[in-house]
Amino acid sequence: MGGGDSFFLREKIKNVLSTGIQKILIDLDGVPYIDSTGVGFLVGSHTTISQEGGWLRLVRVKPKILEVLKVMNLLKVFDIYEDEEIALKSFEDKKTASASTSKKKKASKTVKEVES
Repeated sequence: MGGGDSFFLREKIKNVLSTGIQKILIDLDGVPYIDSTGVGFLVGSHTTISQEGGWLRLVRVKPKILEVLKVMNLLKVFDIYEDEEIALKSFEDKKTASASTSKKKKASKTVKEVES
């Protein structure tokens, strides 16, 4: 995930939030790497979504991307899941464990929209 992807994804997040959807799952399975622009997108999206009263979950984050997030001390910022079904269910459970206790593994540019 790099510079070119970020503009498209920022617009997608903005459009999703404008429709009132507050539960957003980003599937990173097809994303082989992430650069500083991609990290900025994730952090900015997390901030924007949180400020709008929403929730962001990451699913299927690849080990290389997890390592980048770890080095940048960002694992505690994101709720990260291996399995999409578990990630979706986590929206229903407000007591879901944070990213630091969630099972982490793999990570697509797909932004899944989950109706409130």
